[in-house]
Amino acid sequence: MTINDDKSDKNRSDVEGSTVVDKMDKPFSPLFIAIIPIYGSVFFAICVFPLATWSWNPFDWTWIEGWIFLIVFAVWMYLYVLFLNKRNPRVLRNRIKHKKEKKMEDEMSKQASASDKWILPLFGLAFILTFIITDLDHLFNWSIAFPIVLEIVGFVILGIGLYLISLAQLQNAYASKVLDIREGQKLIDTGLYAHVRHPLYSGFVGMVIAIPLGLGSWWSIIPAIFSVLGLVVRIKYEEEMLIGGLEGYKEYRERIKYKLIPKIY
Repeated sequence: MTINDDKSDKNRSDVEGSTVVDKMDKPFSPLFIAIIPIYGSVFFAICVFPLATWSWNPFDWTWIEGWIFLIVFAVWMYLYVLFLNKRNPRVLRNRIKHKKEKKMEDEMSKQASASDKWILPLFGLAFILTFIITDLDHLFNWSIAFPIVLEIVGFVILGIGLYLISLAQLQNAYASKVLDIREGQKLIDTGLYAHVRHPLYSGFVGMVIAIPLGLGSWWSIIPAIFSVLGLVVRIKYEEEMLIGGLEGYKEYRERIKYKLIPKIY
């Protein structure tokens, strides 16, 4: 399979001399693209502020690390949706879908698909707890003298994680939020997928680990680790589904040994 960059997987047909483009490949309107980063930025602003800045002198909004995190994420989110909407709008449409498309034929695939009912809530809870504990840590100064070098490392990891998330979705338009197999889905084994089987999750792991480091909290590393474990468990079920329903995935798994980090895991 090739990178979806050139949109070679589009279903096009000629009708009376004109080209009809699959609606999945039609870009979103500029207004919708402007709303997505605002929505994401507001969500993370609520996660970071105001809990961490509440004090007897209410709402001291001077948490530098919090603002850096929020600005980095907001800029990335805007550029991410703008670029994908231009180069590969199908992946954006797949990411905002919550409904599973293809009926799973074998029992293993059905079980894998149904695992999202408990994995995603647990992952979401651990992810939110990472922010809550980080905020309380900042408010009450639990992590005394957190090394600024680690904060810098955290923001570097954040940048790498967000880059991997963007690139993985550019290369694989079928990377949806839910565990299913999309109509016409093909195996991707080029680009990042030639090195690890789940580069999108690699990016998420980087982002999750970057939160406690960049925001300077030892204690929030604990829920961050549980978030990562949630992704690892999800990979197990996802691969069971892909082996049973995606042609060539079994051979691909044997060929590409690592799931998230080359030479390590």
